[in-house]
Amino acid sequence: MKDFYEDSSFVSGFRRARSCVSCLILLLFGFASSGAAQESRAEQVQVKYDEAKDTTTIVLNPFVLVSRRHEELRLSAITSHKGKARARPKEIALIFISFSSSNVSRYETARKLTVTADAQPLPLGETQYSKQSQKGVFIESMAAVVPFDTFLRIANAKVVTIKLGLTTLKLSSQHVTMLRAAVSYMSP
Repeated sequence: MKDFYEDSSFVSGFRRARSCVSCLILLLFGFASSGAAQESRAEQVQVKYDEAKDTTTIVLNPFVLVSRRHEELRLSAITSHKGKARARPKEIALIFISFSSSNVSRYETARKLTVTADAQPLPLGETQYSKQSQKGVFIESMAAVVPFDTFLRIANAKVVTIKLGLTTLKLSSQHVTMLRAAVSYMSP
């Protein structure tokens, strides 16, 4: 698999690799700790500096947005920048991951993402879609690259609702706290 960080910027690499979102999912899970719930800020956000590439990567580990009988939907975020010192990123990749015991494709045709932050809708467009299966678990992944300022507005909002395809959910205060933790590592 091609390493997304060979390029000077994560986002440019992400855009060139839109058809390989599943590669990004594997990368995210490489950063993430085991499936246990993350309690501390240090466990929620992983920061990795690659000296050879002079690139810092920041990952918000996937956390559960909703858990239903046959599906679990998680959210993660990832960005990178040149150098070791903190730098304000231009863009963030939001990654939604659906785990299901059923081979029903919930997000293949309905991939439009809209986030409402404090009653203000933020249409974020169509997500990039990928599907794979492993040991009877079907994994759908949807990714959207958003400007950092938009991510900041979402993280600083008091009330956040996400509509992804046909799924609509309101983020809990704990979810918003996790987004704010990611922002704290992403901002100088």
